[in-house]
Amino acid sequence: MRRSRVLAFALLAACGGGVGTSSDPAGPFAVGVAQRTFVDETRPTAANGDVPAQDSRTLRTRIWYPAAGAQQRNAGGELIEVADAPPARTEGPFPLIVFAHGFQAVVEVYRQLYVAWAERGYVVAAANFPLSSSGNEGPPVFLDYVSQPGDISFLIDSMIAVSADRSDFFGGLVDAERIGAAGQSLGGFTTMGVAFHTCCADPRIDAAAPMAASLAEFPGGEYFTGIERPILVIHGDEDETVPYEAGREIFARANRPKYLVTILGGDHIVPYVASPREPLTEPVRLSSLAFFDRYLRGRRSAFQELLAVDDLLQARVEAEP
Repeated sequence: MRRSRVLAFALLAACGGGVGTSSDPAGPFAVGVAQRTFVDETRPTAANGDVPAQDSRTLRTRIWYPAAGAQQRNAGGELIEVADAPPARTEGPFPLIVFAHGFQAVVEVYRQLYVAWAERGYVVAAANFPLSSSGNEGPPVFLDYVSQPGDISFLIDSMIAVSADRSDFFGGLVDAERIGAAGQSLGGFTTMGVAFHTCCADPRIDAAAPMAASLAEFPGGEYFTGIERPILVIHGDEDETVPYEAGREIFARANRPKYLVTILGGDHIVPYVASPREPLTEPVRLSSLAFFDRYLRGRRSAFQELLAVDDLLQARVEAEP
């Protein structure tokens, strides 16, 4: 029996419930998607080439969510989202996952992840960042990642606010007491900042899953000191953009509980953005669902699913409770 499996069994036996309850509806749900624009009037956006500076930061956001009614599938049988489908409000409120995209990306490239999470019963909010997204005017700016933890916190504020307004389309849909964060590449840097760096850690985040990330520098503060929220590190062992050793360093330095899913043969892009039929995406979906089910829903049985990831040819799981 692998060491990772021994540790996972110990974790399953030793840990109590998470912040959720095992009786939460976990789908499968139909999936809806809607668009919102949130503007943070308290924080500026720097000038970018010919684009002048702004006194605010604009987050063009797409939201995937559990929807009422029957699931919709494409001709290939894959689950698809339906624009502005009625939310499954009577089954909520649902945990929230905020997602941070990578450099020169747009939120839609990760849609297979969002659809899987929403089908399971999560509201997923993903915003195109003001400067690092390829969907904005001007060239993408890498170093603006230091401002993006603030964007994620504002996105959490905004989602809680629309849910608190019972007249809003999303009224009553988000459980403000159960919040997860995830992100890939530069979005993984952002996730590390907003969840695990004392410069900008948001105390409302209950668990976080950085993907293809590193211990990027943030001004002031340090990583992990006094921060013990659960972390799931996902990294490909053939990642040539952010080397695999960076993910191992996060895992080594993080406080428990912590988990490392190594995507065997995984590069920097394919495991996170490819079709659900691509074998390298399966460990990412399964492990992230198990992780969030455990720590946002308190489903202790979710570790059986995490162990199943360890049996896949494409992944290896390490766990330290």
